Amino acid sequence: MNPGQDFPHPCTLLGAARLMLAGADLHLKAQAASRLGYHLQARRLWEGLAGAGDADALYQLAQMAELGLGGPSDALQARTLYLRAAQAGHEQAAARLEQG
Repeated sequence: MNPGQDFPHPCTLLGAARLMLAGADLHLKAQAASRLGYHLQARRLWEGLAGAGDADALYQLAQMAELGLGGPSDALQARTLYLRAAQAGHEQAAARLEQG
């Protein structure tokens, strides 16, 4: 550790996780936000990635719409997102569409 750098001291496990993720990629940040229950933050991160055509982000948004995480449950939006994710090559999205 460089003694010239000033690092914040995490007082909680959540603080340590946030500190660790500060430089992580957006996928990791979105997954962490979702698992920690910060669904609105996760949704915003996934939406940014989905806007660039990210198949996994589209799938994650579909699951959130289906389950009502970060907003009301919306079966039509979920199906649309699953379809877009499947068209982008996401195998789990295609499997979910086959289930009905």
